[in-house]
Amino acid sequence: MYYLLLILSVITAVLTLIIFIGVLGIWMKGADSLAFPGLGLVVATPVVLVLLLVFESLMVLLAAYLVRFIPIMQLMFGEIDEL
Repeated sequence: MYYLLLILSVITAVLTLIIFIGVLGIWMKGADSLAFPGLGLVVATPVVLVLLLVFESLMVLLAAYLVRFIPIMQLMFGEIDEL
């Protein structure tokens, strides 16, 4: 179960980073706001960047926490003794 959560959190973190880089590029080209027509929203680009950065940080922290449950990492951190 932990492996699945770890894989999903890493994939989510990578996709969020790609989206973050894309939105940062759009902002650097001069777009002050992003429109989401299906939702009827117009959001300032810096707000989207901050939200993506917070989400990215949470996903990386979750992945770092879940790595501790892998057996070889437990051995490295000293949580289990050698056989």
